[in-house]
Amino acid sequence: MSPTEAAQFLKEKEVSPSRKRNEETGPRAKKALLSDVQQEQNMYMSAERFYQRDFLWFREKLNFTESTHIEFKNFATKNILKYIKEILPNYISAFANTQGGFLFIGVDDNGTVIGCTKDKVNINELKEVIEHVKGKLPISHFCSSLPGVNLECKMLDVYDKDQNLYGYVCAVRIQPFCCVVFSETPDSWTVKDNEIMRMTANEWTGLMMATDPEISNLCDTFRAELSVSCAPPLTKTVFSNKGLACLRDLQESLFPANGNGLTYKPDNLSEELFSEYPGLEDLMNEQMEELQYSQGLLILSRSWAVAIGLPENQYVVCDALLIATGKHPTLYTVTEDCSMVGFGYSIRIARTLKLKLVNDGGYTQKVCVIPHLLQLGTNREQNNDSRIQVKYPLTYVLLPNDIPDLLHSLVIILLSFRSFLSDRLGCEFFNLLTIKQYEILTMNLHKSKKLFIYGLPGTGKTVVALNIIERIKNVFHCESEEILYICENQPLKAIVEKRNICRPMTRVAFLKGNYYQSVKHIVIDEAQNFRSEDGDWYSKAQCITQGHGHCEPGVLWIFLDYLQTSHPFPCGLPHPSEQYPQEWLTIGVRNATHIYDTMVQEMQNIVEYPQIDIPFERLRMLLNEAICAHPLPGVCRVEENLEEDEIATYVVDTCRQYFRSGYSGKDIAILCSTTKEMDRYHCILQPKMRAMMRNFRLDAYFTTADNVLGQGIVLDSVRRFSGLERNIVFGINPVPVPTQEEISENLKLCVASRANLQLHLLYER
Repeated sequence: MSPTEAAQFLKEKEVSPSRKRNEETGPRAKKALLSDVQQEQNMYMSAERFYQRDFLWFREKLNFTESTHIEFKNFATKNILKYIKEILPNYISAFANTQGGFLFIGVDDNGTVIGCTKDKVNINELKEVIEHVKGKLPISHFCSSLPGVNLECKMLDVYDKDQNLYGYVCAVRIQPFCCVVFSETPDSWTVKDNEIMRMTANEWTGLMMATDPEISNLCDTFRAELSVSCAPPLTKTVFSNKGLACLRDLQESLFPANGNGLTYKPDNLSEELFSEYPGLEDLMNEQMEELQYSQGLLILSRSWAVAIGLPENQYVVCDALLIATGKHPTLYTVTEDCSMVGFGYSIRIARTLKLKLVNDGGYTQKVCVIPHLLQLGTNREQNNDSRIQVKYPLTYVLLPNDIPDLLHSLVIILLSFRSFLSDRLGCEFFNLLTIKQYEILTMNLHKSKKLFIYGLPGTGKTVVALNIIERIKNVFHCESEEILYICENQPLKAIVEKRNICRPMTRVAFLKGNYYQSVKHIVIDEAQNFRSEDGDWYSKAQCITQGHGHCEPGVLWIFLDYLQTSHPFPCGLPHPSEQYPQEWLTIGVRNATHIYDTMVQEMQNIVEYPQIDIPFERLRMLLNEAICAHPLPGVCRVEENLEEDEIATYVVDTCRQYFRSGYSGKDIAILCSTTKEMDRYHCILQPKMRAMMRNFRLDAYFTTADNVLGQGIVLDSVRRFSGLERNIVFGINPVPVPTQEEISENLKLCVASRANLQLHLLYER
């Protein structure tokens, strides 16, 4: 089969793995005439009757011929076992992958019984060979039953005209296989950890069948920026939020290729580096001198290693990636002392960057990245080791039409992050950061070790928090155990734990533990909901990250949103006037516009009529910058003056409509103001939901926020769902007990901000 035919064959098998295929393996033929189909069926039935016989006669003529499902083989040789080993895998694979079939060994091409003479074959050895071949065949499953190849072997005695035993016919019956059988491991190879390794059948099948994730009801929310259907084999799908800057806009914002000569980007970093390191600008200008008539970019970074997920080398001044017409892509690594870096470092970055441009960025043209090591203060290139120099042909030189595609791939490398939806959908894909998120993540961590990040609801604070942890590891060469991620609730901690990038824990656990010797860096999320009655968590975090003895201080980044404060008690943060330096996230990327409008109204109420101690003047400035960055409308409904039974009926009936539209339990969360309210509504909702779900032949079960990535409908309190999200959210009485009315607007905002697409706020009479 050609690759295209193989991919089509696999996809048909996956759609209906147990059905019998009418097509013969190989290129598609014209539809068979009815008479041909009937003839095939007649021969198959004749072969089946022949298979059931107990003995045969030498030179007997069979009443059927070879066909799509029947094959004759005659080996008049002493090497019959060797030949069986060679041919059998092909026939088992061919028959098992279609409608099954028979292989008769000891019958010539004309359908005459010849037999394998008894002095040339040992029956037991022949059966052992067939079983051995069957057990060695690679198989790949789409179904959950995971059966093996179903094969029967029968030895038919062959008698001569004097009724003496002459030999045997070996009859092999192969049943249709539910999924895919290979005759041998595919002849395809990949590079893993610098070793060339042959792919397994499952790996090969997975790559051949790769498709974009089935995001069904989220398809209106996302735009596919990189599809696996037109990308290299190892590429994962990349999405951006519709309405946000698309990939082309992001590229033009970060790396504009306007065709006006060669420019240095980013502007502010270039100026900062040239000011910090005298002679750097002259050194780079010397390297670019021959390109004065070329068009393109020299993209500087304090560490291209960190940008692509590799550890930083502290002796590197900067890296500069040249992308220009008429030139091979080139990576310049600049250091003040080449002996402390080595050319191998530059080679590793260049090679990794090249791999990422293809496997992550989806670049489909010929591509190379030539490494160069430069020493500041000299004009000597430090790449004299001829053993590791590669001369790429002219076909790898960039043409004007290549540059936009290469820059798009580069933006995907730099801005993509593993989506939270990957866990819920069971397949990995990536989202793109906003420019502001990217700017915060690329701050110089050596100079920005302490930072307060104010983020409005739905602006991606947790996304930035998890991504900065990855950068901390590479910049400071840390192990996961040396970085703490601290949050207030267990469900959020459980999600971060699955990433295995740090030590996640709650504030309560942090206060109880001793981390002064083992931890260097701390990232705190949802800090506005921390409480101080159990101890001074902020002073402890500050003390740990200030360094121990001669150790240099570590990173302490704190993410917070006072607007989503869910209790009226002191949170333990320093006074807002002491929360510096700080950055703001004000671009809403998570919530549909109708939900966002409701959130804005609640935010304005909180700021204009503050009921608790919050920095409302600063929040007013954030709110003035707030925008919803996409046009997805969504749904926001408010129902008031309902009895509890009416609320339960509304929830169940609305869920029924969602299920009919293709949503499932994993899309829905029902949030109450307190755990006591949650227990009350669990008793009311459970029987109604179970009765309704029976009509859909689905299991109706509720789960808690701890299992937000599971398949069940989350029923929990607003506070325990902090930092989490689902497509559809029902807020039941999202107001606190009378003694905490001062945070009623905050809790409404908390509920609304948890919904991606559909929001229902329900109030009792």
